[in-house]
Amino acid sequence: MYRVIAANRGPQKAPKNWRIFERESMEKHFGKVLDVNGEDGFSVLESYEKYKDSVEFIRWYPCPETCNMDEYNGILSQDSKINLPYITNSAEGFKSVQSKEVCFQKWKDSDVNCPDFFTFNTKDEFYENLSKSKIKLPFLIRVNNSVGGRETYIIKDDSEIENALNQTISHNQNRVGIDRKMMCVQFVNTIDKDRNVNVSYRIHVSGNKVISGYGRVVPKDNWCAITAGSFQKEQVDNWVYYNVLCEKFMREKEGEIVKAVHSLNLNHQGVDLVVDEDTNELCFLEVQPTYASGYPQVGWCGYHPPYYNPSDPNLVSFLRQNESVLEKNIPMYYHNWLDKQNHFNLVYKYLKEYVRA
Repeated sequence: MYRVIAANRGPQKAPKNWRIFERESMEKHFGKVLDVNGEDGFSVLESYEKYKDSVEFIRWYPCPETCNMDEYNGILSQDSKINLPYITNSAEGFKSVQSKEVCFQKWKDSDVNCPDFFTFNTKDEFYENLSKSKIKLPFLIRVNNSVGGRETYIIKDDSEIENALNQTISHNQNRVGIDRKMMCVQFVNTIDKDRNVNVSYRIHVSGNKVISGYGRVVPKDNWCAITAGSFQKEQVDNWVYYNVLCEKFMREKEGEIVKAVHSLNLNHQGVDLVVDEDTNELCFLEVQPTYASGYPQVGWCGYHPPYYNPSDPNLVSFLRQNESVLEKNIPMYYHNWLDKQNHFNLVYKYLKEYVRA
């Protein structure tokens, strides 16, 4: 009998519904899983009615980049009729994943540190809101659901505003997403001047636990350190330094990081955060329920064993050659992240403890 309804992305996105070792880990801890199209507005409810005598949980997993308002309303409508606790993330909380302004506002309401921001619909509204805000140069102009720095412009001088507004307004006309909006976001200083690099972190949270994470180091002239970037051999000392630092605050700041996830009605996320070099505080940027960890198809989307993610040959070679030393300094990275089987076993082990508490 089925124990979990997996309300997945639609059929055309099916290859990314289950990451490497994920499904078997969920079934190990929660029982047999039924895959259902979670975006068509009816299949989840139909499956629930059919199997409600045995199913105990639901796992909502819509596409964070392309789920639109009609699909999202279909998710909410079905969820309101289904009396099942969610394993990973609530249907309502998913809006915080795609809409950055919703995420930021909830964080501010919960005293979770994140950048200042405002939304706008026109150029006039942008300039009016900017004059009223505390936001100063440099800042970002962007749409609210872009990822990886796409459709995002950094403004370092007033002369750059007009072109960025024109480009962003053009992007915003493509209404892909739940509630497409334009935003202005205060840029956070993440440049380590002593080491001449820009740094960000991806931390993985499951239930009440921080599972794993890693630091991402890029040259200081690359403002978009939220992307994985390419491993550069000349940055190897900095990579080690910041991943040791990541290991440290994953342990020391676990409560703060977990709070950032729970305040959005979410249970399992990849959290993007930085350390504000001006205040030395953690600053939270976004959450990623479908964080990249590799997929079962070898080579799919650039992910390859032994680690699937990272896949950069130079970084993989470095990690393998120096394992005996590095695993002692960054054990959560080696044992809880590079080992994807253990990673997802921990994810669903801690989720089981959390949702059954």
